[in-house]
Amino acid sequence: MVFSELLHEILTRFKMEEPLMEEVFSLLEKFDLSYHLEVYGKSHLTDGKYYKFPSMLSKTKPSSLDKDWPLICPDDRKEYQLLVQLCTSFIPCGFFEKLSVRLNRMLIYHCDWRFGFVGILKNNTGEILCECEVGNDGYGTLRVCLRMEKNPQCPSKAWNQLFPLIVVIRGVLQHYPGVLADMFIVCSHCLELKESDLQLFDVAHVLLSSKPPDFVTCKNAGRLKPLPLPEACPAREMQLSTEREVRPHELSKIASQLGDPAWKRFALEQLKISRTDIDIAAQAMLPSMDPYNAAMKLLTQWKNRIRKKATKKVLIDLLKNAQKDGYVSEQIYEQSFDKD
Repeated sequence: MVFSELLHEILTRFKMEEPLMEEVFSLLEKFDLSYHLEVYGKSHLTDGKYYKFPSMLSKTKPSSLDKDWPLICPDDRKEYQLLVQLCTSFIPCGFFEKLSVRLNRMLIYHCDWRFGFVGILKNNTGEILCECEVGNDGYGTLRVCLRMEKNPQCPSKAWNQLFPLIVVIRGVLQHYPGVLADMFIVCSHCLELKESDLQLFDVAHVLLSSKPPDFVTCKNAGRLKPLPLPEACPAREMQLSTEREVRPHELSKIASQLGDPAWKRFALEQLKISRTDIDIAAQAMLPSMDPYNAAMKLLTQWKNRIRKKATKKVLIDLLKNAQKDGYVSEQIYEQSFDKD
């Protein structure tokens, strides 16, 4: 908000010559605060080039959105979806603006609003919808949809288009080290069949693996047999779900259920965190005295320390150890983990 107000003042109060204004805009573009669009016939500053500032766009979705992106995917198109679930109840300041700038460099302009846009890929192979919002579950969610012409080669082409988007999103997330996020590919068959319970594939564990799987498995009725890998955009369910890494939103659920002083004992005895770090984390409880922030801080510290060894199975075993000692309830590990 501060940036958009400052930019508005610059544009309205300072009468800059065109060359200087373009230099200013180019500088803002280098800092991911704006992007220019190649739209010939619509000049701004120079012929065929004008700038967009995501932070200054309207929060209201444009009236043309239903036409630019029909709610129901057309019969001649196939849809693929990428979901990014942020482990926060809000959208971090500047997150979508920076992402919007980077992704729009790959697109031809279509329509946009404060927290979303629709565009056509520059190679004209498909259309993209990207929007960010706080979902019904209370978590910030980024949704990226790709629609492409339906043909036998479509799945492999879709993967070629989705992978660069994933790289850009991961790059932007690195600018927010305190924000944990889960990234999923939605099963394209579930979308096509309009299933209410969509199969999600964890990007971190299966899409970016050094040994890509040969097939995926969809949990929905009638789709239990292996599916060809390209048909679901390279992904698969882990054969042993407990061997996967614990997810950020699962840590959040555990932190919310660890009371005081259980979180301190769990951190000391099970997570093997020093008393000094526990005392520092306790500062996060003030002034509300809610142990959630402190517990979440230490759980994240534990996950970052042991990295890929921080699996669902390992954490369940630690919680079971604490349950045997009587300071953690069985409900914590029964209710905190995804059923996969």
